Amino acid sequence: MSKTTNGRASLFATTQIRQHQHWALSLLLGGLLAFQATSGKAQEAIGSATTVKPQAEGSQGRDTQTLSPGSAIFSQEMIHTGESGVADLRFHDSSNLSVGPKSEVRLDKFVYDAHRSAGSAAVEVARGSFRFVTGPQSAGVTYQIKTPFGTLGVRG
Repeated sequence: MSKTTNGRASLFATTQIRQHQHWALSLLLGGLLAFQATSGKAQEAIGSATTVKPQAEGSQGRDTQTLSPGSAIFSQEMIHTGESGVADLRFHDSSNLSVGPKSEVRLDKFVYDAHRSAGSAAVEVARGSFRFVTGPQSAGVTYQIKTPFGTLGVRG
């Protein structure tokens, strides 16, 4: 009779250990996935969308977000507008980029130091139309706008 009781106790203890290992592994994997999801978005915003009509999207790698007024925009983000989509973007140096319908624009680089009023920005227009207006804080900022037909450089 003691063999049966010891066997049950041993089986019960083994089952508990496996459950604890399962929970520990689940928590570890969950933590790693959460860290991976937040590390991709840990990048600092370079500006935000001010108006979006009717729809535009921003994508970085596999991550895609539908833009709305106030949505953060990031370096290396590709902005896509649809058939009638328009997106107005404002950068930290108060410069503005308006992206027209059926357009694709990559926000390549944006570096701005408000304390020194210096920086650089690079935008690549793959297709479509755009309007870029430098802001009042752009005195020391260098801009580069790449298009399929050439590159335009502007020094503030």
